[in-house]
Amino acid sequence: MGIGANMKKMLFFTALAASLLLACGGPSAKTLIKQGLYKCHDRLETAVREVDRGGYTAALRILEEIKFQCGGSPMMDTVYYYSALAHFRQKQYEDARAEFETLYRENPRSPFAEEAHYRIAQMRYTQSHPSFRDQTETKEAMRLLEDYTDLYPAGAFADSVKALYTSSLNKLAQKEFNNALFYRKQSEHEAALIYYRAVLAEFPESKYAPEAVVGLAEMLVLLGRTQDAQEAIDELEPSAFEEDLRARIEAVREKLKG
Repeated sequence: MGIGANMKKMLFFTALAASLLLACGGPSAKTLIKQGLYKCHDRLETAVREVDRGGYTAALRILEEIKFQCGGSPMMDTVYYYSALAHFRQKQYEDARAEFETLYRENPRSPFAEEAHYRIAQMRYTQSHPSFRDQTETKEAMRLLEDYTDLYPAGAFADSVKALYTSSLNKLAQKEFNNALFYRKQSEHEAALIYYRAVLAEFPESKYAPEAVVGLAEMLVLLGRTQDAQEAIDELEPSAFEEDLRARIEAVREKLKG
């Protein structure tokens, strides 16, 4: 389900319209509603139309107004959802995440809760740093994605969660892999070996694992640890690797024969 395919969800709060006169806001809001000066449901419909046509600034103004006038209403999860959506579409990820977090925290049984959980994780990843910098946000995104899988094993966003988790895993592996390449270029083979091993130990399913295992064997040869190199290379099946890596595996085997 895409983030924009939500008009059918209007049925959810249409059914609540009858209860809004009693549920909306504090005393001043009730007075306005009794006088017919403020109608929560109608204003929400206007905000939704603004979001759908791309009038995000106008929509957010109306939604903030609804939060003030109609606090405590059963439709507040819808208000938070469209506030998050408006921010998200403007790439205002910090604000969008805050709205989704409020929605999820205050309305865990909302029909929007599942999507909110996924979007919070998605924005954690979106706001994460490149691989060479601190990866706290990436790790938090992975934790949230794992939680989503536990809570919604057959969820609407299951495929997206899997793809985002793989991307997060590769980003963490890339940090270690790049460290290995750096030390390799400096001819610090022992340090490179440590980082190659880190890739294989921590991220064996990452896209960097195949090259890391070949790099590990190459470092062992350069360090004169031929027995360890032989054991490492014997475990490899060249046909499972890309052509350039197959050539490197054969090169290691030739060196070990010599």
